Amino acid sequence: MKPIAYFLLIQPKKSTFPIALFLLTCLLFAKEARCSNDSLDVIKYTVWLQPDINDGSIEGSSMIDFHLDPQVTEVIFDCGALTIKKVTGKIKGYEQKGQKLFIYLPERATVQNQVSIFYEGSPKKGLLFDAAAQQMYTVFHTSEWMVCRDEVADKALIDLGIVIPDSLQAVASGELFMKAPYKEGLDSYLWVQSYATSPYTYGFAIGNFQTLSRSYKTTQLNYLSPQYGLDLDLIFWETPKIMAFLEEISGVAYYQSTYTQVLMGAHYQEMAGMVVLKGSYGKHIIDNETEINLITHELAHQWWGNRITCQSWNHFWLNEAFATFLSAAYNEQAFGKEKYLEDIEVYRQIYLKVRDKGKDKPLVFESWHNPTRDDRDIVYFKGAYVLHLLRETLGEAHFWEGLKAYSQKYFDKFVVTKNFQEEMERVSGKDLQSFFDRWVY
Repeated sequence: MKPIAYFLLIQPKKSTFPIALFLLTCLLFAKEARCSNDSLDVIKYTVWLQPDINDGSIEGSSMIDFHLDPQVTEVIFDCGALTIKKVTGKIKGYEQKGQKLFIYLPERATVQNQVSIFYEGSPKKGLLFDAAAQQMYTVFHTSEWMVCRDEVADKALIDLGIVIPDSLQAVASGELFMKAPYKEGLDSYLWVQSYATSPYTYGFAIGNFQTLSRSYKTTQLNYLSPQYGLDLDLIFWETPKIMAFLEEISGVAYYQSTYTQVLMGAHYQEMAGMVVLKGSYGKHIIDNETEINLITHELAHQWWGNRITCQSWNHFWLNEAFATFLSAAYNEQAFGKEKYLEDIEVYRQIYLKVRDKGKDKPLVFESWHNPTRDDRDIVYFKGAYVLHLLRETLGEAHFWEGLKAYSQKYFDKFVVTKNFQEEMERVSGKDLQSFFDRWVY
């Protein structure tokens, strides 16, 4: 059976898309009414997009399948700076208030629901356009280009369809299900992601790419850039070895048939099954083959971040410090202990600068609202340095055994810092409370 997004894609741009019918079979006992989104659980997004790179705009739709306590008659989704044109489904009405979309549902006795939201907009963040280079790519703020529940703790499946000029290429999170002519001068793409992840991991990149493909076991490794050509082999030469290292460290095999790395633009952003790396970064590796930390960091997020995910941004270090530390750990294997210690010293010095300014904070944040550059340095670099200290405290065998046990136990789950602490204590047989009180809490 073809995913529903296929039927969205074959419709003309201005058509009203067909809405799939779902059986509503779940019966629930009566509960007290809750606040709007307390019981909301998004199951799947089916997204259609048609961007216009030249004027920096998009038109699209999000069909959202979700579960909700039947006592609740209002649901809220994030819509960034998009303009809502229409909402369809079994609803009483809807209202856009700033960057939130309120949908009012009828009284009902079902938990399964579906709405389709049609929108347009000219995103100023989250989706970056370069008309001169005919390029665009996503960066983190997913609700700026698709209506969704933009919460780290609500993982969902996604079918993502995009229509673009046939002179360009596109890559996206998930796996390519279809590429076909749409109408004259346009191609349609559809990617299907068969495992649930948080919305910040959804994304895509569009451009005129030079492409190389290599392989690791059964995974196709795709290297893309508008500029580097055959140098892509030199830039990404370590990717298969890095993937093998991360599989060994985590105890979990890489899980998708493709992994795509794109060198373009001015940002670094991991997504499900792909990453965008700053275009100029490739030259650093060409000049010095050991400058691969960011390749390792972003690939590590396919485990720590995408599938082992912090329950809230307060525990963001469980995503970012792990990826940063493991980039140094891979360098140790590839280039020797001295390179590892150099990386750790860089992390320590960044942390000391923050501390000496009086900006030190625990790794578990009270709030991650409007984080500063110092806050980010704490999460990335203090966090990586603390993992190094924990390694020294526990010793090699216990540290790596504990990290693997933690990664296997919480793969495809949400985590808080206590989960990591308890698993390291269980494996090592040591009480780590004083260590975590000093460095983490």
